[in-house]
Parts: sequence; C-alpha cells; structure tokens
Amino acid sequence: MDRKKLIGIIVIAIIVVPIVFNKVAGFISERIAAQMQKKPTEVEIGYAVEGDYYPKTESVGRVEAKYSVDVVARINGWLQKRYFKEGAFVKKGQTLFLIQPNEYQIAVQQAEAAVRQSEAALINAEKELVRAKELVKNDFVSKSYYDNALATRDQNRATLDVNKANLAAAELNLSYTKIISPVDGRVGKILITEGNLVNSQSGTLARIVSTSPIYVYFTIKSEDYIAYRRFRMENKDKKKSGMDVQIRLSDGTLYKEQGKMEFMNNEVDQTAGTISLRATFMNKDNLLVPGDFVNVTATAKEPVKVILVPQIAVSDSTEGTYVWLVDENKQVHQQFIKIDKQEGDNWIVTEGLNPGDIVVESGFQKLREGSYVSFKEPASSVKTESNEKEK
Repeated sequence: MDRKKLIGIIVIAIIVVPIVFNKVAGFISERIAAQMQKKPTEVEIGYAVEGDYYPKTESVGRVEAKYSVDVVARINGWLQKRYFKEGAFVKKGQTLFLIQPNEYQIAVQQAEAAVRQSEAALINAEKELVRAKELVKNDFVSKSYYDNALATRDQNRATLDVNKANLAAAELNLSYTKIISPVDGRVGKILITEGNLVNSQSGTLARIVSTSPIYVYFTIKSEDYIAYRRFRMENKDKKKSGMDVQIRLSDGTLYKEQGKMEFMNNEVDQTAGTISLRATFMNKDNLLVPGDFVNVTATAKEPVKVILVPQIAVSDSTEGTYVWLVDENKQVHQQFIKIDKQEGDNWIVTEGLNPGDIVVESGFQKLREGSYVSFKEPASSVKTESNEKEK
C-alpha cells in the first residue's frame, strides 16, 4: 500500500469514526432515556375539585359619622352659659348653651302687649260695625258711615295679624337663646367660650358627631362589583344575595359586630377603577370612632361554584402558570392553566382544569413531558374556607 492510500484511509477513519461513535452513543442514550422514561417516577398527587367559594373583597375603609353637626348661634347676644362637658355624650333636644335672653324676653313681652292692644281695638271695631249696620238699615246715617266702620274693622284685623306674626318671631328668637343638640352624639371641644359675643357669623361653637349607628365607607374593584351585581340578578332569594361586612380595627383585632351594607355609589372612580360602598354598624360599644381607618372584608352571603387546585401543585414558567397533569395511563403532561384568587391553601382555576383531574403535588422536579409516574393516595386534599364554614 503506497503512502497516499494510507494517508487517505487515515483521513477517512478520522472523519467517519467520530460520526459513527456519536450515532451509536446517541442511540444508546435515547434507549436509556426511553427506558428511564418508562420507569415510573414516584410522586404525590392531588385533585382538582369543584367547591363552594364565597366571593369576597378586602380593602381599607374609613369610619364616618352618620350625622356631623356644627353647633352655631342663630341670633346675636352674649354667650352666658354652657350645660355640658367637652367630650361627653349628649341627647337630641338637650340644651348645650344659653345666650343672654333678657332683651329677647322683653321683645316677647312687647309683642304680647301689641297683640292684646290689637285684639281690643278689633273687638271695638266689630261692635262699631254692628251699630253702623243697624243705623244704615234704619236710614239714620249715610252708607259712607258703614263703609268707614267696615274699613276700620278690617284694618284692626290686619293689625292683629301683623302683631301676632311679630309675637311669633319674638318667641322664636327667644327660643334661639337656648342652643340645643339636634342629634344624639358625642360633643367635641368648645371653640367659643362663655362671655363672648356671638351671632350667626361667629362660626362653630362646638361640633357633635353621632356614634350609633355609624358608617364605614370602603371601595371594591369594578370587576368585583359587576360580579356581585350579576350574582344578585341570578339569585332569586334577594335576602341571601347581599354581603356580610367585617372589619379589623387599627390595633389588628377583629370587630365582633357585622355590618350591614346599604349603599353603593352610582359611578366608578375613573382614576382608581373602584366603586364606593357603605356599611352601617350599630357601634354599641363606641369602639368605632369617626375618622379612623379599618380593614374591611366584604363576603357574599351565598357561594359560587369554582374549580380548586392545591397551591403546591402549581408552578410558574416564562410561558405561564402550569401543573403536571396525570392522564389515565399514568403519564404526565404539562398543562397550562389560568388562576384567579387564593382560597385557603388552593388556587381558584378559571381555565385549563376540570373537576377530578389528577395533578402532581410533589416529586415533579424529575418529570418530563410524557414521563410515567406511580403514586399512592393523595398526600393532601383540597380544603376551602367554605368547607370549614359548612362544618
């Protein structure tokens, strides 16, 4: 064999041998992988189930008084006395302040005297009118005499009406010397003290806020509001289609009383995409103070049916959220799903799973598409807050 042929054979060997080796190695590794894939991987599984979910929303709420009143003077006078302690509870109709009443009492007395004078004049005018009528009837006086007597009677009657109106105004002004509380509530700091000259332009003397019942305003997302309204329309029993409202106080404790939702605003806040709601609390223990902030949880009275899957079975990737779904041959497939809200230890699934689907809860780190698995009974079952509520 000459030198050139030998070199050619060596070159061919250098090229061909690695190719053959790679093909053989690839075939062997494929066979090994196929055998490994057929060998079941031991995993723990769970189930996608249909469960009851009570739709709820959480937000920050603000406590607000049902009535908030600025106490002001309605007449001019010296502030003579007060009848309450700052920060105390007052009743509707309770006297709070007294404006010096002397000049208003005098005005009432003068108006009363004017009324009595007008009444006497009217009585006399009516008697004169009766006599004039008789005289005219017997032709003792002219018709003009009767006309004058009639005009005098009418004039005195009008004067009496004016004086009665003046008396009513004087009595009303006298009543304003006693400044009374228009509502039940807690009165705040006194802003103008006794001894000051006050009138309708003096401003607030004190402020009263009602404490029971009391309002809590909060907001929900517009999509939650739409879901709630749709549920109300579909639910025939309107009494059960409302919301239970619970609040957590600023110190973190749960307020024992449930609120009654009674108001929804008529438009959505365009900047936040939310709608304002109001719940009423009786606030018998006066723990809710106007101006305070609380955490509000509004939960539907009736549940809706949803598909639930354990959280530990759900994974994320760059392509989306998925689970390992086990088919009837005990092979796994990557199933992409859409999830909504968290419910206990589970996710609410809106797309991608059906009730009864088997999903891998643990041991999926070694899984690939089409892998075979073996499993025992589920390590954990789906639990929901609604199931606990029913128990």
